[in-house]
Amino acid sequence: MSISEHHIQTTRTARYYSLGTHEAEINELWFVLHGYGQRAEAFIKNFLPIAREDTLIIAPEALSRFYTKGFAGDVGASWMTREDRINEIVDYTRYLDNLYAEVSFTLKKPPQKIIGLGFSQGCPALLRWQSEGKSPLNEIVLWSGDVPRDLAFAKFKSNTEKSRKWLIYSKTDEFITPEIYKESQELYLSSAIPFEIMNFEGGHRIPDTPLKELRSKF
Repeated sequence: MSISEHHIQTTRTARYYSLGTHEAEINELWFVLHGYGQRAEAFIKNFLPIAREDTLIIAPEALSRFYTKGFAGDVGASWMTREDRINEIVDYTRYLDNLYAEVSFTLKKPPQKIIGLGFSQGCPALLRWQSEGKSPLNEIVLWSGDVPRDLAFAKFKSNTEKSRKWLIYSKTDEFITPEIYKESQELYLSSAIPFEIMNFEGGHRIPDTPLKELRSKF
């Protein structure tokens, strides 16, 4: 008797948090993707320093949740693992596209700027969403994360031709080392993808001051 692998699509309820109100005249719409083991409810609080009436910030929560320590206690979420990875990418791309469309539909008018920011593990998820999905962004920000080697660079470049790309990096980051950061730059450069660079002091997190500085450049 043989063992065979199969796949079936099924409906899944996803969760997201918002900072700001859909009823306001929105000029800036942000989609912020959390890192590994985080939850959207806590992650979105990083963006309180840039909250204002004309800004709506959306923090989707990744679909895979787990106990961060043992079998009980704090719960975190992950965008994907290496197991059945292609289908996981398809699933979260469809999820983010659906969220983008739903949020856009609720707004009174199209926003002047749509920003996507990935933090840590949210960076590869953001790039793959922009490569495989259908949700255009004006600004694509990688904050304390890396560019995946297996990104479909030609497709990403074509889909994001009008988007400005950012690499935001802390010299004291304990996870994204200078070597990883340099490799991300080289991956962009080898595909002739232009990008902006911003460095800050503060480790593997999103401090208020560099976040405000980034926002001032949009």
